[in-house]
Amino acid sequence: MILFAVAVLLLGGFAAAYWGAGLLLNPPFMSPMSIFPEQFDLKYEKVAFRTPDGLTLSGWFMASPSGRRETLVICHGWGDNKGQILEQSLFLTRKEGFNLLYFDFRGHGESAPSPVTMGKLELRDLTAALDYLKDKRPSCAASVGLFGVSMGAAVAAMGLAGHPELKAAVLESPFADFRQVIRRWAWNHFRVPFFPLVLLTTWLAEKRSGFPDILSFSPEAFIGKSKTPVLVIAGSADLLMPPEDVRRIYERAGGPKDFLVIAGGGHGHCREAAPAEYDARVSAFLRKHLAAA
Repeated sequence: MILFAVAVLLLGGFAAAYWGAGLLLNPPFMSPMSIFPEQFDLKYEKVAFRTPDGLTLSGWFMASPSGRRETLVICHGWGDNKGQILEQSLFLTRKEGFNLLYFDFRGHGESAPSPVTMGKLELRDLTAALDYLKDKRPSCAASVGLFGVSMGAAVAAMGLAGHPELKAAVLESPFADFRQVIRRWAWNHFRVPFFPLVLLTTWLAEKRSGFPDILSFSPEAFIGKSKTPVLVIAGSADLLMPPEDVRRIYERAGGPKDFLVIAGGGHGHCREAAPAEYDARVSAFLRKHLAAA
């Protein structure tokens, strides 16, 4: 009887971990495509481009209203899409006049379906977006920066070393370590302890994705290889990526850097907590590093 109970417990634990790995690779809380530039009276062009491994990504290109050449590539979070990050980044074109390129990561929004790896495969998507600018809009590719939130900020942080041509990056609420963010997400949502279930979940995620190295794609392991200026932003009320975790990205950054903690800012919603402070700090940083390039 005891052996049977143990077997059931182990089988149940394995099933739970297998289910959890599926949640990681296929986010269960996908935001619908419900926010579009037309709702803000914005002029834009629908664009599409191919990744190095052959997937088609969907995007929007917003030309500078003042004819500026500087461009920001906008990177959304896990389970979100380009519409979800639209409103909080509009000031970058309305106030600052930058060109903006939005796109959906693979497996999100209007882009091709794919497993989500929170880094390894998404770096290919970022490369595809940058290649699109170089190939199709060369006049807007001379001075390019990144603006990312959550997973998008983490991917941006990892992508800087491979793209030294980038002039600046704004990183809001990036995770520092792949395992740590899974651990905290599992605890916050399901009160699942790291050992043994989360540890087993991450192992199964590697196996199910077919990529045994996905756990090595952690921003803190990449950011020190880049000299690109970064502004790292944390929210004091962020329970998923608290300031002490986000600060690890700032501390390891290898180039000019600044760190901003927004009082009362939740995960991916720092601008909502302090829009005037947020806009002023981000704008000043980009004017200094992107516009001066």
